[in-house]
Amino acid sequence: MTKQSIILLGHGSRSEEARNDFNFIIETMREKAPEKNIYGAHMELASPSLQEVVAELHAQNITDIFILPYFLYNGNHIKIDIPEIIEELKAKYPEMQFELGQPIGKNPAMADIILQQVQ
Repeated sequence: MTKQSIILLGHGSRSEEARNDFNFIIETMREKAPEKNIYGAHMELASPSLQEVVAELHAQNITDIFILPYFLYNGNHIKIDIPEIIEELKAKYPEMQFELGQPIGKNPAMADIILQQVQ
């Protein structure tokens, strides 16, 4: 039996500092939920890509994938680009199940985080 894998999908950046910040979130998630199978992927400008991570999971016979967009809003990446990539992945790996979560921005906890940053 394989457990579900979670892919936190960020935009990606050429900036090493931005990539390090993203990797910090991935590592923190892994520390807080060691029982989860957590990976990070990027839409563009950095690697690994979503396609590369899914190929790696496929090679490990993991078939249940939850993709969580590390985005604030329902922009074009969320509405168009990511669903198109997922459709391509479904065609390439028909035995795999993909679920796309909602971007994190429309979560009431975001207001608390913003207010905390202001103080």
